[in-house]
Amino acid sequence: MSWRVGAETDLMKVLISACLLGENVRWNGQNKYAKKLLEWAESQDLELIPICPEDELLGTPRGKISLIQIEDNLCANYKGSDIASGLRQKCEEINDRHTDAAGFIGIYGSPSCGISAGVKNLGKTIKGFMHQSVECPSTESSALKNENNREIFLKRMKKYER
Repeated sequence: MSWRVGAETDLMKVLISACLLGENVRWNGQNKYAKKLLEWAESQDLELIPICPEDELLGTPRGKISLIQIEDNLCANYKGSDIASGLRQKCEEINDRHTDAAGFIGIYGSPSCGISAGVKNLGKTIKGFMHQSVECPSTESSALKNENNREIFLKRMKKYER
């Protein structure tokens, strides 16, 4: 089955965390293949464009990235170094490469692609760096398990694309 991934088409373009397409780009070299999500995308004639800021920045496999609030600064701890600015810049570069994207679908819990990433010492979650970088509508794969949420996201993308 084809997901029209990366194809040159006139379909609505949607950035998606590459691990959801089955690419082994997660920190541990695994993926989070989301067959039902991909079937829905195909039924809606969406062109899915795989992205992974963490893989582009650090490669795979890699150690985990932990978000932590230190005083007024949000840090992305990777092996004892703060890579927040590099990760933020990589997300902005990806966004700049895909200005025609009508939406972004991220993966739960990812510091770059999660819509509600946990932050130690903050007491709340934040949008991951990719969600902060894109101007188009964004969501998380877990939210799209619900038909109503899929319809809402699709309407938001169509409205944005105009």
